[in-house]
Amino acid sequence: MTRRHTSVFVTALAATATLLLAGCSLLGPTRGEDGAFAEPAEINSADLLVDDCFTFLEGTNLSKSTVVPCDEAHEYRVIGQGTLDAAAIEAAGGKQNAVNASCDEPYAAFTATLADGVTSEQQFISATIEEDGVELTKYSCLATDIATTVEAATQ
Repeated sequence: MTRRHTSVFVTALAATATLLLAGCSLLGPTRGEDGAFAEPAEINSADLLVDDCFTFLEGTNLSKSTVVPCDEAHEYRVIGQGTLDAAAIEAAGGKQNAVNASCDEPYAAFTATLADGVTSEQQFISATIEEDGVELTKYSCLATDIATTVEAATQ
């Protein structure tokens, strides 16, 4: 390889590394240091995190969401997350009962922060995952966040 070819190769390699490391947002939306998205982003609903504010994308069977900063109009907020094994689900009498019970405490904490007269509904989404050969149910506790949505829409 000539000196010129080596120089071109090194420059191309450096440019590629810069794009991959510094420009990761080219590969998809990224979260800021605080874990939140600074602008609306479409993500898989399974990738939602606690305190994400979002709206499900129509026609995706709840599998995709548009996440927004919480001061922008949205329908839901993630208020808790966890995983359940088969024993916990069986002890609760089924997956819906187990997830619902697991979401009761985060929902109570969320509703305690609402202004008088503001209501919310508790909901959840779940998915089956495998960790270390064990099948688990990963769930996200959701609350409708109508007060924030109305406030954002009127600004």
